[in-house]
Amino acid sequence: MDRKGLTYVFSTVAGIAVVSYLVKRLVLHRRLLLFDKIERAEQRPKREREPIFDYYNSSARRPIAALRELLQTWFDSYPASGKKDIQARFRSRIDGQHKSAFWELYLHELFTRMKYRLRVHPVLKESANHPDFLVSEGRSPKFYLEAIVAGLPSTKDVGAEARLAEVIDLINKMQTPDYLLELLYRGTCDTPPPVGKLRKALISWLRSLDLKAIDAAYKASNFDLTPRFEWNHEGLTLFFAPIPKSSKTRGTTDARPLGVVMGEAHILTTDEDIREGIEQKAKKYGKLALPLVIAVNVVSEHCDEIDINNALFGSEAIEFIRRSDGSIDERVGVRQPNGIWFGKKGPRNRNISAVLVGCQIDPYKVGVITPQLILNPYAENPLKTTDYPLPQSVPDHTTSTMKKKAGTEASAFLRLPRPWPPDYD
Repeated sequence: MDRKGLTYVFSTVAGIAVVSYLVKRLVLHRRLLLFDKIERAEQRPKREREPIFDYYNSSARRPIAALRELLQTWFDSYPASGKKDIQARFRSRIDGQHKSAFWELYLHELFTRMKYRLRVHPVLKESANHPDFLVSEGRSPKFYLEAIVAGLPSTKDVGAEARLAEVIDLINKMQTPDYLLELLYRGTCDTPPPVGKLRKALISWLRSLDLKAIDAAYKASNFDLTPRFEWNHEGLTLFFAPIPKSSKTRGTTDARPLGVVMGEAHILTTDEDIREGIEQKAKKYGKLALPLVIAVNVVSEHCDEIDINNALFGSEAIEFIRRSDGSIDERVGVRQPNGIWFGKKGPRNRNISAVLVGCQIDPYKVGVITPQLILNPYAENPLKTTDYPLPQSVPDHTTSTMKKKAGTEASAFLRLPRPWPPDYD
C-alpha cells in the first residue's frame, strides 16, 4: 500500500472514531434521569409529610445515594418506549403513583435478570387495553404480566395522614433537651390542625414538668405516675407522655423529640386490600391467548401467608353445626366463598393464571424479600413454570392441595451491592 492509500485508511479510522465519540456523547446527552443532577447536602431523616421521591432526590446520605445509583441503573435498562411514562410517575409527589412506578421498574429488572424478555404495553387482539408487559423466553411469548400495588390509602385517608404528618413534623422540629416524647393518637380530623397553638401548649407543658420526679418514676417502672398531655382537634386526639433522656444525652437536641408514635388499635384488612387490587384487573382483559399473571405488591401495614391465602381462596372461618340432639359440632379451617379464585358459585376469575405476590417490597427491601408465584388451580389457561426459578406454590390436583416449591432468592438475580441497602451513613 502506498502512502496515499495508508493516509486514506488512517483518515477513515479516525473519522469512525470521531463519529463513535459523537454518538456516545449524543446518547449520554439524551439519557433520561430518574433524579435531578444537583448538589446535595441534606443529612436528615425523612420527614413524615415529605413525598418519598422528594426525599430520595434531595438526600446526601450515602445509603440514599447508593439507592439512586441502583434505581438509575434499572431505569437505564428499561425499554425506551415506556421510559417517559415511568419516569413521570416515579417522580410524582403522590406516593401511590411513585410506588406503582417503582414496582413496575422492579419487575422489569427482576424478570430481565432471569433471562426473560419484556415488551412494554403490548397490543392485544382480544382487548383495547394494554397489559404492563409481555414476557417472553427468547422469541417465544410466555405470559402477560400486569402490575398493581395493593393497600394504598384512600383519598380520604391520604388527607388524614398528611394532617397527622404535619403535626409530627412540627414536633420533631422542637428542641427538647430533657425528654423524648411518646405520642398516642386516636381518630382523624378533616381540617388542618392549628399546629402553632399545639407547639405553644406543648412547650409550656414540658417546662412545667418535674424532671427528677419523672425520672424516678421511670426508673421504678411506675409509668402510671408520669404525667400526660392531651390535645384535641375535631375528631383527632393526641396523648403525649415524657420520656426522660439518659444522663449521656440529656441537655442535647440532636435527636428528634418523638421517640414513640402509636395509633389506636384497628382491624387489619390486608386480605381485602389484596382482593380489591386483583379484582380491578381480573375483568380488564377477558380471555387471552396467553396466560395472565397479576403481580401484586402489598403495601398494607401487615402481610403474611395467611392474608394471601385468605384473599385468594377465601377467608378462614369456624363453622358451627347444630346436631339433632342439640349439641354443637365445630369445624375449624373452613373457608368462606369470598376468594379471588373461589366464590359462592365455585371457581371464578379463571382467566387469571397466577399471581405474583410481594409483601412491602421497596428499594430498601429488594435484597431480603422475594415475591412468591401462586398458580391458580382453576385457571383456564394454566401457566407453565417448569423453568421458573423463584419460589412458587403449585396445585396438586391429586390431593386438591397447594404445594410449595423452593426456588432462588430474588436478590441472587438482582446483583445488589453487599450489604443492601448500605449500612453506613
